[in-house]
Amino acid sequence: MSTGTKILWSPTQKDQYLTYGSIVNLYKVIRCSDSDAFKGIQATRLSDDTYGIHLAVNSGIQYLKTVAWYPGKDEQGNLIAVGQPNGKIILTSFGQPGGSDLVGKEFSPKHTRSCVYLAWNPEETNLIAEGLEKYRSDPCILIWDIHSKPGNELTSTLERQRYSSSISESSVITKPITELGPGDTTGSLAWFHKDTKTFAAGMGSKYIKIFDLRETSRQHLTTNTKSVYGICMDPKNDYRLASYHENQVSVWDIRNFDKPIMTFPETKPVVQIGWCPTRMGFLAVLVKETSAVKLYDIRHIPMGADDLDPAIIERNVQCYANQCMAFSWHPTDENRMLTVSQTGAVKDITVHERIPVMWSSQFHLSWACGKRMVDVVSPKNSQTIDISQRIRQRITKGYGTQTVNVEHNAHVVIEEQHLRGMWRWLSVTRQLVDENRQTQTKINISRCTGIKSLLQQETDTSNNASYWPWQEVDGNVLSNLKTMRIYSSEERRRALQLCGWRNKEMVDVFLEELETKTEYTKAAAIALFNLKMGKSIQILSKTATKQGYENLSAVAMAIAGYTEEQQTMWRRTCGSLLQTVHDPYLRAMFCFLASDKENYDEILNDHECMTVADRLAFACMYLSDQKLKEYVDSLSSIMKDEGCLDGLLLTGLTLEGVELLQNYVDRTGDVQTAALAAVFTFPCEMSHNDKVITWIESYRELLDRWKLWHERAEFDIIRHSSDSHSSMRHNRPQAYVSCNFCGKSIACNTQAPFRLMSRSMMSMSANKPKISCCPGCRKPLPRCAVCLTNLGTPSGSTLCQQIEHKDLENKLTPLDDWFTWCQTCRHGGHASHITSWFKDHPQCPVTGCDCKCATLDPIGRLKATSPIVPAGKA
Repeated sequence: MSTGTKILWSPTQKDQYLTYGSIVNLYKVIRCSDSDAFKGIQATRLSDDTYGIHLAVNSGIQYLKTVAWYPGKDEQGNLIAVGQPNGKIILTSFGQPGGSDLVGKEFSPKHTRSCVYLAWNPEETNLIAEGLEKYRSDPCILIWDIHSKPGNELTSTLERQRYSSSISESSVITKPITELGPGDTTGSLAWFHKDTKTFAAGMGSKYIKIFDLRETSRQHLTTNTKSVYGICMDPKNDYRLASYHENQVSVWDIRNFDKPIMTFPETKPVVQIGWCPTRMGFLAVLVKETSAVKLYDIRHIPMGADDLDPAIIERNVQCYANQCMAFSWHPTDENRMLTVSQTGAVKDITVHERIPVMWSSQFHLSWACGKRMVDVVSPKNSQTIDISQRIRQRITKGYGTQTVNVEHNAHVVIEEQHLRGMWRWLSVTRQLVDENRQTQTKINISRCTGIKSLLQQETDTSNNASYWPWQEVDGNVLSNLKTMRIYSSEERRRALQLCGWRNKEMVDVFLEELETKTEYTKAAAIALFNLKMGKSIQILSKTATKQGYENLSAVAMAIAGYTEEQQTMWRRTCGSLLQTVHDPYLRAMFCFLASDKENYDEILNDHECMTVADRLAFACMYLSDQKLKEYVDSLSSIMKDEGCLDGLLLTGLTLEGVELLQNYVDRTGDVQTAALAAVFTFPCEMSHNDKVITWIESYRELLDRWKLWHERAEFDIIRHSSDSHSSMRHNRPQAYVSCNFCGKSIACNTQAPFRLMSRSMMSMSANKPKISCCPGCRKPLPRCAVCLTNLGTPSGSTLCQQIEHKDLENKLTPLDDWFTWCQTCRHGGHASHITSWFKDHPQCPVTGCDCKCATLDPIGRLKATSPIVPAGKA
């Protein structure tokens, strides 16, 4: 094939294409993943799963200039029109002669000149437009009807013998049905897809004209431009066309034809442009000496907004390593095109869409690829479910709704252990607040207090260290072991309570609680830390009799052999066996016994050892003030950076705690826990922090998006009941009923003109107050149209304020007594009376009023006119 090879998809046969240069070749596309299926057949690979098989060749036509494939249905499906350098059009095919009456027809202009282009009418397929070069005052656009009868008087015999010696003289047509553009030259032409009598043509390198064959005496629209080449109509938008000139592509809207709606400057001269026939606003551009086809997605062009930059998505489709010569969009297959290289190699390319992904609030993952859309419901039993699914699962279990026993919120989601420490801290702080209120100590404790702020209140640190002896089970002192220095103060005692531990007097009770919870090794470790060695050995020995804890007897024997001497076999043996102990509390026990004096780094810095709360409690007992401060600062910084919820025990809900929670949200996306942590610490200084408000509003919006109205309302109740500041705020009414006489609100919440009554009097129906006049001017309120008594309810008056909000049985204003009226005639009455009236009457109950109140309500009209459709049959 020559370097000028062009390519065309068949407009009717979706599996055929042709290439033309000096000759025309017909191919068929076969889908097959195995090339062995073409044994004995010459096949060319077009893509990973398509091959091209050569079907036929048409080499009988010389001086070929351009080719246009017939878009209509014919017997052979491969009728083509060939334009020649002498201006003639020849209809030919790849079948046997005589297969169609159209094959062999010629269309010859009056004077010989080169054919620039051919364009079939996409709907009226009998029409074909030919563009010719300029010749004196002859027209440059000819419209031919391929079903016309030939007229030999306009063509000389000598001319027919020279160019059509093999064709019968009776097949030459010399008179077109329309001639346009006298004395001009043409660059390109494109038919409109809907208005088939109209086409756009680039004329004289100066302007684009739109012609109508029904009014050939004038053109409809004209615009001055040099972009007159490659005109093509958008198949999905009959108002939009594209053209090019040199290295610039222009897109036009014929409704505003003065200037292009956008232009694309290219680095090199443009060779070919073409709209995708299967997708709106997808324009392909091929420039000279390039190996890729450039694609422009211009679906989001703002119309009528010149000051806005158009939203254009640009991408390149790499075709070859060398130069790409031409391309052709497939007429029906989505985003599919053929390209041909400089060497004649053909490539079948499918342009894959950028896939937009949408994650709905109902856990549906949807994405679209072209015209296809996939909707996948996220599995509920997956071990790696999304955080939003986990949040919704927590809500269904009642997570965050336990306000009395706050720690129970963690038990609701017991499988998520990382939440346990936060809820235990929130529960203990509430207990400390109540205890502190009763004892009236000088220590400042609130719901948002952390150990860090608690220890900072410690002022007298001179006598907070004492020496404790080791004890047997019965409380007797072990005289063979030296006493241990333990630090204590009121602040440290409160810190131990925040960590969940008890003071010296309550240790035995605490150990029994731990044994009840089957936390045996933790109980043994805390007993040892409180120097109750006998109690620790007893717990281990007793637990060793239970199934699964048999190895604890050996641990108990090892602890019983403890000695304080540094160079002993016991220490060497424990040091070698320490790495084989997997239980964190057993490891902590051996580290405690084997550690040097006041050097407990192995316990405090081992993150796989005890929990954060237990390590902090241990530090409060055995670290001096300076070391304790350094340890608390270091650990809180680590917890804050990691976004670990256990760090709230240290920081509390201070600025540092807010940063910790923000890091947690950034890491996990769990805005639910952050919002609940903030709400359950109210009131505090962080109540109006921007980040805290963002968590709360985001969680509320999430509940609304899931249509969990009751859960969102319950969250709001918890929030406002916790925040004393917000509970004092009352929103002013935005809508109210006004008096006809004075124009003031008839609500009684601003004035109290009525005598207050006792609860016992209010509970009696006979003594219920009746407010039937305006509280401002004392004029009577309107009458009910049914019972003719004056309207009026005590809702909102100071009478209602005496009733507790939980006393729902003693409502002063039942719904039946509420005001209701028609928005058209303004007549109304008690809600129960009006409802009963309109069950049987569509007309207003007021005498002389013709208003059809019942039919004015959209819901009423819907119920009156719409048939009842059973579920599943809509």
